[in-house]
Amino acid sequence: MPVPVPTSIMTSCSQGLDDIEDIVKQDDLTPADRMNNRKHVKRRVIGSKSGKQIEDVHADSIIPGTQTIYIKTWGCTHNNSDSEYMAGQLGAYGYNVTTTDSLKADLWLLNSCTVKNPAEDGFKNEIKKASDLGKYVVVAGCVPQGQPKGEFIKGLSVIGVQQIDRVVEVVEETLKGLYSLFLN
Repeated sequence: MPVPVPTSIMTSCSQGLDDIEDIVKQDDLTPADRMNNRKHVKRRVIGSKSGKQIEDVHADSIIPGTQTIYIKTWGCTHNNSDSEYMAGQLGAYGYNVTTTDSLKADLWLLNSCTVKNPAEDGFKNEIKKASDLGKYVVVAGCVPQGQPKGEFIKGLSVIGVQQIDRVVEVVEETLKGLYSLFLN
């Protein structure tokens, strides 16, 4: 029985394609064009004969990294350094970070130290204020780590002092309405 001889089959992709970037055409959509097309998504009930729109969903309200995060720090210089690190992580991910405009922020990241009692009192007052304003809250530092079962942090997201590198993950989950506990 004769052995079949392989033949060369040229596909349309292999003809004249020297580089992967050659696949993109001049008139293709850019990422910005794709986002603009989804800016206002309309939802309707499946099976609705009227086709009536029931709700406007604004996509930018659920895209990670588009919200504003307010950061406030109390206590020692180590806490200040931790807050700067977390602000850098959040900023690199695309979040808007502020230390002044708490009312416009979507989430408050509060970082406190146990060394000074007035700092701890201010921390607890700020948690209550954020809750009263309906803000999402993430607490960090040695106060929540030292009192993980404290009444003042029940139902809040908590980041321990050695888990601050996971701040983006915690913020994302908190903005979804969930809470996370990352302690030693």
